[in-house]
Amino acid sequence: MKIISFITALLCSFSFASTARTVYLTDKKMQAISVGAGRSTILSFPSKPTKVVLGNQGMFAVEYVENDLAISALRTPASSNLFVYLEGRRFGFELRTTGEGGDQIVLVRDSDERKVKVKIKND
Repeated sequence: MKIISFITALLCSFSFASTARTVYLTDKKMQAISVGAGRSTILSFPSKPTKVVLGNQGMFAVEYVENDLAISALRTPASSNLFVYLEGRRFGFELRTTGEGGDQIVLVRDSDERKVKVKIKND
């Protein structure tokens, strides 16, 4: 009986787990990011950000972790803009808190990445 309860609980936890989403940005587009109250949101970049500018520093905390930025709300409700610079590019975000949920992991990619054509060699 205990094993059935454990398996049921495990399956339920997997069904509620959120998946990472991928956003493709240009330097002219602001991307909305929802930060859950009492939770962290990870923005994951292909390379390490060189500079971060947070509009309202009293609303959110930002921490560098390798190629990621961990963002946490310091109060609710809260909103701010955030600019991230890396490899000569600038990405803009609109941060807002939500009561529950929110984004957990956001994979940030350059929209130019989609335009790169890969040549396939035919033997």
